[in-house]
Amino acid sequence: MCEANVYLLRDGQEELLMEKVDRVIPGEEHTLFMENIFGERKIIKARIRELELVHHRIIIEEIPQRTVVREEELWLEPDTDHGHFHEGEEVGLKLFKGYNMQPQKDADLGGVKAFMANSGGRRDLQIHHHEGQYMLHPGQEADGLIQVIVQQSGNKELYAKILVEIGHHHHHHIEAVGLPVEIVPSGYSHARIGEYYEVQLLTNGQPLAGVEIKATYAGAGGREYPRRQKTDHLGQAKFFLSARGHYLFSAEHDGIISTFTLVKGV
Repeated sequence: MCEANVYLLRDGQEELLMEKVDRVIPGEEHTLFMENIFGERKIIKARIRELELVHHRIIIEEIPQRTVVREEELWLEPDTDHGHFHEGEEVGLKLFKGYNMQPQKDADLGGVKAFMANSGGRRDLQIHHHEGQYMLHPGQEADGLIQVIVQQSGNKELYAKILVEIGHHHHHHIEAVGLPVEIVPSGYSHARIGEYYEVQLLTNGQPLAGVEIKATYAGAGGREYPRRQKTDHLGQAKFFLSARGHYLFSAEHDGIISTFTLVKGV
């Protein structure tokens, strides 16, 4: 047997965190992804303190969260549970404003503009407010991929983008829309838990190097983004997908905050 129990060292005392762990993967910013033989998964901001593999023990030490400024941002989520829409189905998207996928009550969404882009070009979209929820309805689209973008001007310019799949089994390169700050997937494919997902940060179509991209996921429930990674010389960064549900990527550059929603089946 090769599994081990993981203990969290806190105030000099060891607390059993997870039993029979057989997979530990270090992530960016000192995060640890753990999975045990029962299929349970956890992610924690911690460092490995000691390995006692003969005794099937792993001791980790929690890393305190840093204090950061939480800027407002926009993001989009699909109004469906299965991650895509069928051909001919009415596409519905929800618009939120807040931080770290935590919506802000009574958020100011005045002056928000939206458009969609696909192989046929661009067209403007209307944003509707119904029962406290802001919605976009691109329409009944044909099989393919569409990008929907929302923009709001203010003290900081905010952008939100989502890639919507109509139908199934689309795997190809995604063209950038050309936003002042834009996060795009390096290549479109279905994202799976337990794998890495690569995105690229662009400014007007050109790579942005050395800029931090933050990542969070539905159900993270924290005050701060759990993942952070700086882009390389090509503006690219990889994130390990450790949770089910949608992911949100966010980046700030020159007074612009831009997000990208990675749609995953729940």
